[in-house]
Amino acid sequence: MAKAGRTPVYEEVMVRLAALVNQGRLKPGDRLPSERALAGRMRVSRATLREALRVMQLQGLIVSRRGSGNFIAGGKAEDLAQALHNLALQDIFELRWLIEPAIAALAAERANRQDVSRLESILQQQEQDLKAKRNAGPTDAAFHSTLAEATHNRALLQVGATLMKVISPSRNEDLQTHERARLSLGSHRRILEAIRGGNPVEARHAMEEHIRSIDPKLFGLHGVGRFTPVPGIPQIRTVGGIH
Repeated sequence: MAKAGRTPVYEEVMVRLAALVNQGRLKPGDRLPSERALAGRMRVSRATLREALRVMQLQGLIVSRRGSGNFIAGGKAEDLAQALHNLALQDIFELRWLIEPAIAALAAERANRQDVSRLESILQQQEQDLKAKRNAGPTDAAFHSTLAEATHNRALLQVGATLMKVISPSRNEDLQTHERARLSLGSHRRILEAIRGGNPVEARHAMEEHIRSIDPKLFGLHGVGRFTPVPGIPQIRTVGGIH
């Protein structure tokens, strides 16, 4: 079992494979060495290697052919390498999909005038950042953190703060693009409008659309392992049965 706070060994294997792709030592269509040889090269157990290969196959990063072995999937080498590096971030994306719409819905139920005023001020600052072509990462993160505060639930506040801290480096880099910052501001306005109107259903939908349209770009999940809700499995509900 991996120690708390450490990257699982199988994910480290995937990152090392990403480095080989980046270096051009592995290319789309290349056959991987046998499990025994690759495990020895990576200095990991065959069980750990199999787990790494299993996850990569599920993500469409490698193709397993019975009797022939495992092959690097087709596509641009740089895209494959980036996808491998982003596997762990997909877990964060899925967590955001489950948690943040519920936060938005609960904030719509519980936000007071002071909460709404703070959110409005943040969006004004975000708009100024956009016009001045400044990095909007800090104000973007502030909006989500303040939204969690508006739930008046300390557990959700802690979860929200942790999520923002984890994705902060990628968020700051990606939000330096004008188009990404513009999309983020528009989504935030729709979320705030729902909260201002005390509409938890609309707040949830606005946050879902925000994550669906923007965060796959943030995490680099361009068609590779993109998360979609599983039919038949209900989404997390907030207090009061909001969905």
